[in-house]
Amino acid sequence: MNRRGLLAGALAFTAAPSLALAAASTTTIKVGDRDVELTVIRPEAPKGVIVFSHGAGGWPAPYGALLELWTKAGFMIVAPLHVDSQKHPDRAKYDLRAAFMLRLADVAAAAGYAAKAAPGLPLGNAGHSYGSLMSMIRAGALEGMIPAQDPNTKAALCFSSPGVIKGLIGPTSYQSLKKPMMMITGDQDVVPGLVADWHEHLYPFDTSAAGGKYLWQGKGVNHGLAYHPEAPAFAEAAALSVAFLKAKLLGDAAAEAALAAQGSTALAEWKTR
Repeated sequence: MNRRGLLAGALAFTAAPSLALAAASTTTIKVGDRDVELTVIRPEAPKGVIVFSHGAGGWPAPYGALLELWTKAGFMIVAPLHVDSQKHPDRAKYDLRAAFMLRLADVAAAAGYAAKAAPGLPLGNAGHSYGSLMSMIRAGALEGMIPAQDPNTKAALCFSSPGVIKGLIGPTSYQSLKKPMMMITGDQDVVPGLVADWHEHLYPFDTSAAGGKYLWQGKGVNHGLAYHPEAPAFAEAAALSVAFLKAKLLGDAAAEAALAAQGSTALAEWKTR
């Protein structure tokens, strides 16, 4: 992989205030010779599991409002702290390129933990920015190039994908992503010095295998929507994320109907393919 291209494509985490995670706990598991901290939020009677991968430099707590909405919908959340996190004690040892395969190992281990802690439940992967790339790979992207796909992953939910990464992402990279995928982004979703064109975030939606693909493109929405619940468009995007998870992981007919009936609004453009 081209280091410069990966650093440009994997978006830096913008600092945000941490939000309290109700009923959240942390546990540490071994992944190879590393200790990986997992944030776990478990509802009383979980119906499904979401493995969540935070953005580059990030950590789970700032996404608290979003994660709690998913928990209230019946999903157990398992969110690893990746080595590139500002909160990770070994962060100085790893740049984003070095973190890439370790992140994939983290989400695989998190899924393994969930399978033991909540056996038999349907599994989805979700992420923000760099984390959304991990989620799409688990759902089938880059098949044949990176052996990290998970046949048990039923869908990928993505906030602000890195999109085009020179040396890694090509015209066919997302064609193997045949499982359902929802992309949530916006027409102000840029990061100065890293991503100047917000259209890059549309690339996975535009080039993945057709069928079960959804795009919510917020008007005036920037890169931090996933961890800014006070933003005007957050409620609409978050509600659609819940509908997507319930429809694609739980087979919820009402949620599936809501997705089918959704259209563009005053807050966002809505597309399916």
